[in-house]
Amino acid sequence: MAAKPKTGKIFVIRCHRLEVNKGVIMLPRPFVLLFSSFFLVACSSIASNLPQPPSVIPQTFSDADWAKVLSAVVTPDGYVKWNLIQSDQDGVRESLLNYVGLIQAVSPVNHPAMFSTDQYRLAYWINAFNATCIYAAIEHNYPSGMLDGDPPGAIFSQEKFTFGGQTSTLDELVQKKLEPAGDARVFFALNYCARSSPPLRGTPYDGAVLDAQFVDQGQRYLGDPRSAVRDGDAVKLNDLFYLHRDAFLAGFQKLFGSKPAGIVEALQLYVQSDSPIVGATRAEKLGFDWTLNRPPR
Repeated sequence: MAAKPKTGKIFVIRCHRLEVNKGVIMLPRPFVLLFSSFFLVACSSIASNLPQPPSVIPQTFSDADWAKVLSAVVTPDGYVKWNLIQSDQDGVRESLLNYVGLIQAVSPVNHPAMFSTDQYRLAYWINAFNATCIYAAIEHNYPSGMLDGDPPGAIFSQEKFTFGGQTSTLDELVQKKLEPAGDARVFFALNYCARSSPPLRGTPYDGAVLDAQFVDQGQRYLGDPRSAVRDGDAVKLNDLFYLHRDAFLAGFQKLFGSKPAGIVEALQLYVQSDSPIVGATRAEKLGFDWTLNRPPR
């Protein structure tokens, strides 16, 4: 392709052939170079958000990368400083992707020897859920709410994630790995990256001290207005307690041998004296805020 300017001199712009659907499009070389640079940058950006599985399966499982993430981005109130992940400050997003890559490659299912007790296995699944939930929020470009999508809640009910070489939705992980543990306190530990979720801890769940972490987490959450608000003789409980009501009732019956009068009595097992649940005689619904759990301004 040539162009003839007013001077009469002929300038030649070299072109490249681009085949599209068996047709041929001629593109100027500068455009090709610009397009190529843009494509490489875009690919690099996409690759930087992909989990990084270990090149060699380790002999022992480590939560070190997850610990780095939590210590950097979790506020004292258990919210997430998403801006630090977005900017990859001090490599925090890279650490998250390394950890997600590790749990994609290793789980108690395909490497049972790494998880010696039920408590270590349970801690793995809780950490895997929470880390994958944060990863999912990144994949969805930090949504305003965790139910955004089509259908609503697809992050939990539709999208597949990998755990130890096997794919599962987050809902399936809860149903198949966490609910069968028979300990309702796991629901104090699962963080859905939503404002009403139980707060994230600044350290990973650890099988060696998991029971103590559950006790602390239950007391912390049940004293927080995200979960319970007193209104006269009633306590308003968020939807998590209604969704998993049977698990909390079963936990009470397992300990005392008799059924509780209702969810309020069942939750008395886990509260401190300053909880709004103490002294309440009935429960009402508080709702659940699925807004992304950024720190309050």
